[in-house]
Amino acid sequence: PTPRMLNDGSGIVLNGVSISTSQTQYNEGESFDITFTTEQNVSENLDIDFTLSNDGFDMADFTGSTTATIVSGQNTAVANITLVDDSLNEGDEVAMISFVSLPSGYLKLNNHVQIRIVDNDFTVAPFGSPLNPTYGVVESTAPNGYYDSAIGLSGNALRQALQDIIAEEGVVRAQTYADVTDILKQADQNPENSNQVWLVYTEQGRAKLDFQTGASNVGTWNREHTFPRSRGGFYDRDGDSDANGPDVFWTTNADSIRHGNSDAHHIRAVDGPENSLRGNQHYGQYNGPVGNAGSFKGDVARGLFYMEIRYNGLQLENGYPETLGSMGDLATLLSWHELDPADDFEMNRNNVVYTWQHNRNPFIDYPELVDYIWGDLVGQAWDPSLSVEDYGLSEVKVFPNPVRHQLFVSNLKTEAVAEIYSADGRLVKTQKVVNHRPIEMNMESGVYFLRIISEDKLITKKIMVQ
Repeated sequence: PTPRMLNDGSGIVLNGVSISTSQTQYNEGESFDITFTTEQNVSENLDIDFTLSNDGFDMADFTGSTTATIVSGQNTAVANITLVDDSLNEGDEVAMISFVSLPSGYLKLNNHVQIRIVDNDFTVAPFGSPLNPTYGVVESTAPNGYYDSAIGLSGNALRQALQDIIAEEGVVRAQTYADVTDILKQADQNPENSNQVWLVYTEQGRAKLDFQTGASNVGTWNREHTFPRSRGGFYDRDGDSDANGPDVFWTTNADSIRHGNSDAHHIRAVDGPENSLRGNQHYGQYNGPVGNAGSFKGDVARGLFYMEIRYNGLQLENGYPETLGSMGDLATLLSWHELDPADDFEMNRNNVVYTWQHNRNPFIDYPELVDYIWGDLVGQAWDPSLSVEDYGLSEVKVFPNPVRHQLFVSNLKTEAVAEIYSADGRLVKTQKVVNHRPIEMNMESGVYFLRIISEDKLITKKIMVQ
């Protein structure tokens, strides 16, 4: 049988028309051709009307005719389109080439062809990415007195006070799982390019437009539950597929473990295949891609510390537990927390999630709380006035960074000890340090963490060895 013909050979043979471009992506300011091709030469002029409009992409975003004519006896026509290079930060957009209509006797072989338009007016944040962190640029937006009810408490009383703050019924909000996609586009926005999200684990930017919507996750990003759903026992519920915005929400409390499914404090933008590779492995079993710089490790740890305090029934344990509600490895997470300190990216993230959920991650606002809950300060009363920033080490400078051979420290007030750890947490060097005395960096190139300890004071710096 002949395609598109009756078996007896009768009827009208339709002439197929296709749309094509040489690329699937163009930058603002560029021009490109749209080629219309028929299977057979046309017997009379064929006028083709088409549109490019799609969502935010409209007539103001391009110049050029949206009509093309295939001349009699020919089978192709070309329309040239020039993309307007405006000064608006609209984000990347998608133009959709669509036939308006075709005369009888013609068949659309394809339609609604999508072309990505890359906006060159993206913004760069005043703070760094997790790979190039900055500290102290982004301030917490926590209201004055937000943590006052926890001050002076210790042990279980401190735990309970923190939970009362971050799970307060009538104040804290739960969003839908669909809302989380929009939250991540803000909270995980790449500081180096506002058109992208920053991917946990693979430590790279990816276009916000590349969110996974189909079966294939290659080249896309999706949502990673750092506390896996299968281990926490939280899953989609009715309404989770609806993105309603911040003003439509569920009430929630410490027993609403189902809301862990859409709690953005532990959900991160992630490369699709890497998300599948991690699966529901515990941390320590999963340590990220080979050769990663470890820039995500402290972030992940603090997100999980939050989850244990926020929800009754979730707990972090040493090892790799298989009990529902349990997550490991606590020892690994505590090490990651120390080696990858909270930075401006995390504080900005905390601020963004707060605008949606009306709660914060206390272990980003006050990282030393980890020691009072799981570390060597358990049982001692928490006093935020004794946070690391007030220890006198915040003025310590480490240079040059990146470093090739010798590293120097300045602004120390007393003799200190320097500990250098590799990105995977191995202690590779220890020595006493004083101001301007060199630390020999005779180690392989890569990312390291320098811990400076002076009496009861501690600060961690990320170092790049070239």
